[in-house]
Amino acid sequence: MQSSVTSQIALDLNYQNIKIDTNNNGFIEQSEALQVGLLNVSFGSITDLGGIEYFTNLKTLICHFNSISYLNIATLTHLIGLRCDVNNLTTINLNGNIVFESLQCNNNNITSIDFNGVPNLKSVNCKNNQISSLDFSNNSLLNQLYCSNNNLISLNIKNGINQDFSVAGYNDCWKTGNPNLTTICADASEVASVQSFLDGCGTAQTINVTSNCGLSNQEFSNQDFSIYPNPNNGNFIVDMSEEKESCQLKLYNALGKEVFVTTLFPQQLNKIDVTFLAKGCYVIKMSNSTKIMHKKIIIN
Repeated sequence: MQSSVTSQIALDLNYQNIKIDTNNNGFIEQSEALQVGLLNVSFGSITDLGGIEYFTNLKTLICHFNSISYLNIATLTHLIGLRCDVNNLTTINLNGNIVFESLQCNNNNITSIDFNGVPNLKSVNCKNNQISSLDFSNNSLLNQLYCSNNNLISLNIKNGINQDFSVAGYNDCWKTGNPNLTTICADASEVASVQSFLDGCGTAQTINVTSNCGLSNQEFSNQDFSIYPNPNNGNFIVDMSEEKESCQLKLYNALGKEVFVTTLFPQQLNKIDVTFLAKGCYVIKMSNSTKIMHKKIIIN
């Protein structure tokens, strides 16, 4: 309601300042929402951005420095850029948005982001979250990535395109805050530049950059296994009744520290007892000779 032709809170589809509530009735009708191309509600002490789903022509949404815990952007199929850093978000659903290009979501509580079906993605800043795995294998235009302080376990940037990650703009060291990141999957043509970029970070952590991605390329499907109950009290079951090969299970706490490891046996129910662990959010890593899986579980 505070938007006006001078406030720069809202711009129209031609990026000119506009007042959203044009009829001054104190409400935003859908017809008024459809005229907005850019919306900037940053630093607004906002906890709920409900109704944003009706701004279906929105191209840019800026809502950083608020207290938003849920953001429904599934209907915003024209959205090109989203800046939602410094909020309380736990997930972001880009919903296969084919025009989306830029995401800045650092300093939230996000555990996973699916970039599949987002072919025009160019820039991602997801620093300071709780993401364990990032896969950009379907994002051939990606040219900027900031992902430190996530406790990453896997990072896949193998997308068939040679990208020089040593150029200016890649000043965020992927090693920082990701102590369990030991291997990065990349295209053969960019292995050297990525390794050089990482070597220049100045930390002792060794990360292997390889185009022989093996475990990074194929993940267990939901049909291969199931984990239940989740949340749980520290006792849970991993159902491997459809899997024909044993695998290793590792459990990581919110700081990325390995706190439990065991072997799972195929074609049976594997009972896991980690009741000795503190309550909280953990990341499970399951892997065998051909596949890998990361999944969040909650112990309460």
